[in-house]
Amino acid sequence: MTDWARIKTAICEGREFALTDAGCRVLADTMMPSGALIYVHMQLRGDRIFAHDGGAAFDELARHAAEITSLRGVRQHLKETGFRLTDEGFVWRDGVEVADAAVGISLVADASFRAAQYMLAHAKLPSVPPLDRRLIEGARARYPSGHANYAVQGKNRQHTFDFGVPLGDRLILLQAVTPDSSSIASAIMKGLDAKEAPGSNVVPLFVFDPADRWQSGSLSMLDFGGTALELDAVVEGHLPLAA
Repeated sequence: MTDWARIKTAICEGREFALTDAGCRVLADTMMPSGALIYVHMQLRGDRIFAHDGGAAFDELARHAAEITSLRGVRQHLKETGFRLTDEGFVWRDGVEVADAAVGISLVADASFRAAQYMLAHAKLPSVPPLDRRLIEGARARYPSGHANYAVQGKNRQHTFDFGVPLGDRLILLQAVTPDSSSIASAIMKGLDAKEAPGSNVVPLFVFDPADRWQSGSLSMLDFGGTALELDAVVEGHLPLAA
């Protein structure tokens, strides 16, 4: 296999692809301002592709607990580059040639990112700081030996957790998690990979705010990668040393 063929294979294999009832879902290269991943959903309509962001832009708005009173501005903002917004909050474009599918993924993800940026710039932001900031401030006050944005080498890649602190022979890793699916999936993936690294002594703790609109099923999913912990427990110094 030539070098370019190997590079092509690596690029294709590195892009997560899953079939869905309606078509397929593909992981895009673009990330939201919060670091959340963007998945582009694609459906075949005749010989062309209809693609949308699955509501990722509005997930980002919810992640910041921001509110927007009118969609008129963001609709116009998207329309200027050939995109539309459904009533359900999906950023979409149709008529994409099958041969241009890869480009379509990038364009939809970029449009979703721009829509999120536009809405955040024009939204009413909450007075309460974001969860990750409250987590870092609370953990830093309680555990001065710890560090924010703590980098850890996992089994497959390096990850950055919101806060890390050595306690005894364990390394406690704290990660703020919100109820949206991308935040949950990202936390679980980081926790699992960090625990599976050779000689790992980490304890991933997924910190949540019970004031957020959590469903019991979503909260219990966090157990796959670590242990869910309320923010107040961190602030008060109640960290479990086993997970």
